[in-house]
Amino acid sequence: MFKYCPNCRTKLVHKVERLIDCKKCGFHFYLSPALTNGAIIENSKGEILLVRRKIDPKKGFWDTPGGFVEYGETFEESLIREVKEELGIIISNLKYLSSQTDRYFYNGINYHTICAFFKGNIDENKIVTDDDVDGFQFFPKNKIPYDKIAFEGVKKAIYSISAFSSSDAIA
Repeated sequence: MFKYCPNCRTKLVHKVERLIDCKKCGFHFYLSPALTNGAIIENSKGEILLVRRKIDPKKGFWDTPGGFVEYGETFEESLIREVKEELGIIISNLKYLSSQTDRYFYNGINYHTICAFFKGNIDENKIVTDDDVDGFQFFPKNKIPYDKIAFEGVKKAIYSISAFSSSDAIA
């Protein structure tokens, strides 16, 4: 990732995976995961909304609506913004579900991410895909195309909500 100190331009030493240290000027930089969000949205039939990625990484794979948190945003604010950008609608009644760690490989860099997943409500009849989304589909929980899901963290989040819903229905 970083090879030279931004202060004195000396070659950096990577002490551990997330700590960069400059022996000359004493600069220390701790790499932190990028913050992301994802919406797990169900329709009236209990099916889960997935969006098809229009761009890399993982172009053509399924994902949850969501994206990166911008500076100054909360997870909720960023998710509302991302869903509006991707689907042209407002998500409401956000409820935190879980978080997942993941990797986002882009332009030769393998970013560490942490994604906060929320459940929310939308008007499914008003969806208009835009931004980096190439389409959408509602999937029954027992027919989620896990082999075509873009990221491992998304797979885990969808699986956990699907498994919880199934076990909850049995009880």
